[in-house]
Amino acid sequence: MEKLWNDGRRFVGRVAVVTGAGGALGGAVARALGREGARVALGYRTSRDSAQANVERIEAEGGEAFAAVLDVTEGGSVRDFVAGALERYGPVEVLVNTAGRIDPKDYVRSQQIDPRELAQLLNVDVLGSVRMCQAVRAHMEAAGRGAIVNFSGSYGNGVDPENLINSVAVGYCTTKGAVRAFTASLARDLAPLIRVNAISPGAIEANWEADWDIDPAQLEQAVAMTPLKRMGTPEEIAEATLFLASDGGGYITGQVLQVDGGWLMTG
Repeated sequence: MEKLWNDGRRFVGRVAVVTGAGGALGGAVARALGREGARVALGYRTSRDSAQANVERIEAEGGEAFAAVLDVTEGGSVRDFVAGALERYGPVEVLVNTAGRIDPKDYVRSQQIDPRELAQLLNVDVLGSVRMCQAVRAHMEAAGRGAIVNFSGSYGNGVDPENLINSVAVGYCTTKGAVRAFTASLARDLAPLIRVNAISPGAIEANWEADWDIDPAQLEQAVAMTPLKRMGTPEEIAEATLFLASDGGGYITGQVLQVDGGWLMTG
């Protein structure tokens, strides 16, 4: 019988960890995994209420989930969180690293980069992903399979140096480039049992003005440069993430999937 790749319950029996699960993208990913049968461990650093609301939504739809504090910049916090997931649900088979720093200090031109701020950004986005991947590796090897999805970003295709959405925020781009390189090299290191890929979101609907201090007019210019002429939604990012983590994406590893409305095109 031909295998049905997507029956809407692709993650039944699997344990998934989502970092940054109090945020818009992490929350959408966690809820989608819960709908499809995964038992989900939601990690948050400060967004407790949002993460707990995501747990309640998963449970309301018949899923299993819990939320706990997770600081990906601290090795002890990472180990404790993964140990808690193991104790509650069993070995982790899916890891989605959505945790990332949100700070206007990271959206600056090269001359305004503060190396101390860049180090903090790297510690969250890059080293945080490294710590999480190290913590779940033994779980996945014991299970005989695993899927990791890191979060990179679409960058470097802008034309207006005064618009940091539609240009190149150098420190941010440096960090996201490091995530790409980490994803490719880790995929080779962990094959064949564990697949490692990354999602590269473009401009996604969020509270840009409050979180990043971005002028709405700058967003409009960036959207106008996007072939699909709109921002993406967190749910679209979640759907792409689940594909990479599912058996349907089972022959894909070491790749970065652009989910950016055509902002970057390669051919």
